Amino acid sequence: MTSGCTMNRKGMTLVEVLVALTILSVVMLGLGTFTTNFARTVSEAGIKSTASDLVADRLEVVKSGSRYDLIESNFQGSESSIPGHGGFARRTMVLHVGGNPADSVDYKVVTVEVTAPRLSKPVRKSTVISSF
Repeated sequence: MTSGCTMNRKGMTLVEVLVALTILSVVMLGLGTFTTNFARTVSEAGIKSTASDLVADRLEVVKSGSRYDLIESNFQGSESSIPGHGGFARRTMVLHVGGNPADSVDYKVVTVEVTAPRLSKPVRKSTVISSF
């Protein structure tokens, strides 16, 4: 004889199914949020990497210039579009320090800044070039 308390269960109750679905929903929403944030971070990292490469390339071109006295006239300025890199803009600034006969120093600080619409802040790097 079987007692009413020891019935054989062959399935799940409606409450158990609802609890399982709730847990699954919370996990799926968390996973979706994580995936979205991860994709955004990866995309922004790629844009920052490209901007950093564009800055480094420009600095190398400036450093390879053959005449110190022409750095400002040859390189200072803005590029509203960079061939092969749509959406990026680059600006090269030159600050000449010293250089007068009474000065004990003569060098130029070259700063390159790259911007893009999807870049949260510009990528900027500087280098110092002394007279040669």
